[in-house]
Amino acid sequence: MIKTYINCMKTLTTINKALSKYSACLAALLFISSIAGTVSAQTKEKKKVKPFEVGIGLSGAYDNNILKYSDKYLERFMNNEDEGRFHIKTYDDIIVKPSLQIAYSFNVFKKQKSKINLSANYSSYVLNDVKNWSFFTAGFQQNFAKKASVRIYYSYVPEFYVRHFRDSDRAEVYGYIPETFVPFSFSKDDYGIWVQNTFFKNTRVRLSLNYNQYFHNTHFTEYDCDNFVYGILINQPVAKKLKVEFSYEFTTSDAKATDADPELDADADNVSDLFALDIAWQLPAVLKLKHELSAGADFSKRYYITNNYIELDPEHAGRVDNVLNLQVNYNVKLSKALELNAFFKWFGRDSRTTSDINSEYVSEEKDYTQYQVGLELDYGFKF
Repeated sequence: MIKTYINCMKTLTTINKALSKYSACLAALLFISSIAGTVSAQTKEKKKVKPFEVGIGLSGAYDNNILKYSDKYLERFMNNEDEGRFHIKTYDDIIVKPSLQIAYSFNVFKKQKSKINLSANYSSYVLNDVKNWSFFTAGFQQNFAKKASVRIYYSYVPEFYVRHFRDSDRAEVYGYIPETFVPFSFSKDDYGIWVQNTFFKNTRVRLSLNYNQYFHNTHFTEYDCDNFVYGILINQPVAKKLKVEFSYEFTTSDAKATDADPELDADADNVSDLFALDIAWQLPAVLKLKHELSAGADFSKRYYITNNYIELDPEHAGRVDNVLNLQVNYNVKLSKALELNAFFKWFGRDSRTTSDINSEYVSEEKDYTQYQVGLELDYGFKF
């Protein structure tokens, strides 16, 4: 890891080039916002409501394990083993992430606000561009009386690279050669809806339903799947400046389980439970600046429910994943339009099986730890 840190320092010039590409976009958008602000000021007496909202973000983070490799494969990477498996320069990296959000508010039902929003995010890895990916969302929210609202939304990931794996079908024909390692990637469609209401004085309850579709590349179509996610979220202020949020999700994943080969292939069918707890504390103002400290943790348990024999599908038969995610955020509002956020995130997965035959194998393949630490700058304005 120390060597990799040194490499990252040596690539400072590369990082600056990547940052300059996005800072130019940011500067252009800020210039547009200043013009919009001037026009808005000139017509202030005519326009009391500003229906458009724009948010521009730029973050930078260090990720110590970008492909979520287990210790087994981190060691193999460092020792230059498994020719053909590793298509990265380093197992850690700097991530530069620009984002843009646009929202438009209007009224459909008398005084009840309606809002349409669009957003785009791009994650750029300075040293390993094979991991670059984009994320887009679109949504519509309708507010009702008594603090009730409903939102429908859609999100899309065009391509997300996981890592290279050996294609068992190719290996059967060509043997265990470097060329049988092929990329494992997918695209994702997510359709969602939630409804929420405030009960008592300030207890907000949200119910959600998501339908996800995963489409993998030609080598791993057996992992194509349809997922349903059922969720409930409860947000409860416990003091004037302290809020607690609890959520639960239940997920079912139905995988295709066969590829071009008519024989039964890997079956990744699973169900999972996820519990999450978040706490936000608004700190006393310093130099008239508002700032907030928040922390969150979520734990999920995923059960793979394939009926395949262990010999046929050792990666999934009887497998149980325990996944823990932690995060801490510090947010300071530098001005009415500008916010700075510092964050630390930690991820970990512990995989076992109900059988001793493949439990150690699954653990060595799937266990991992990962963390990210970084800063994010957000600028928002209305016109």
